[in-house]
Formats: sequence, structure tokens, C-alpha cells
Amino acid sequence: MPRYLLKIDGKITGPHSDLKLQEMASVLAFDESAELALESTEDWKAVRDIPELHTRFFPPKRIISLKEKTIEVLPQENNEPITVDQFLSENVEFEARLPRKKVIRRPNRRRRDFFASLFMLNGAIAAAWYYLPRTQEIEIAACSAAVLITLGLYWLFFQMMDRY
Repeated sequence: MPRYLLKIDGKITGPHSDLKLQEMASVLAFDESAELALESTEDWKAVRDIPELHTRFFPPKRIISLKEKTIEVLPQENNEPITVDQFLSENVEFEARLPRKKVIRRPNRRRRDFFASLFMLNGAIAAAWYYLPRTQEIEIAACSAAVLITLGLYWLFFQMMDRY
């Protein structure tokens, strides 16, 4: 497998294999004007001047186009366009024929989770208040924390969260 030297803006790199050069071209590390030479020779040529390497490194881009399609049946003069009201009335008639299903709301676990969280957090505050020395500062801090936690949980569970 031949190996090539690559010259980009006067800097020579390599030797590179075909696969490495193909990978470099795919990420646009060099363009068609970069020069290549075989490792054994110093015969520099631009990539666009070597047809087999040019097609391998820079394949032609696909041209995306729409296929022509012939219309087999033209609209008839007597066909009138459907109006939005007609279309919606057909939907209402179709929906009326469907059987009614009773919608059952999911069970709401919000109240249970609120009280469980309230019990655990206020219980932790009560335990800390029980084990810490009895001072007025600790009692005020414990009561304040319990009120803030209660209000915060209420706000979180009943104002911020929807049914879950």
C-alpha cells in the first residue's frame, strides 16, 4: 500500500496511508489544492490533478432533487372543495358514534407524602431539640425551623407540584 507525504501551506507531514488521508479529507483537514507525493519520490502534485485519489478523498456530492410526477386525474368541475365546517361536523358525528369511556382519576398521593415529610422533618427538629441543651435560643430556633419547614413543604406540595 503506497504511503504519501502531504504538503499543506508549505508544511510537509507524513507519510500517511490512503485510509488516513481519506479520514483527514473527510474532516476537511486539507482541500483539493493540497499537494501529495509518494513517500519514495518528491514529485508533488495537487490532489485535484490525481483523479483516482481525488475521487476517493473528495467524492462528488449528491444532488437532491424531486422526481417529476404526472397527474393522472385532474379535478372535475363539479367537485366542490370541502369547507372547514363540513370537516368538523364529520368529526363530531364520528366521535358521537364511539362508546363513552369513564375517566378515572389517578389516586393522589400528595397529601400522604406531605404529612410523611412533615412528620419526618419536624421529628428530626424535635429530636435535635431534645438532645441539645435546653436554652431559649435553641427553643426559638427549633420552633422557627418547624414553622419554616411546614410552610415550605406546604408551598412545595400544594402550590408548586401538580397531581403526581
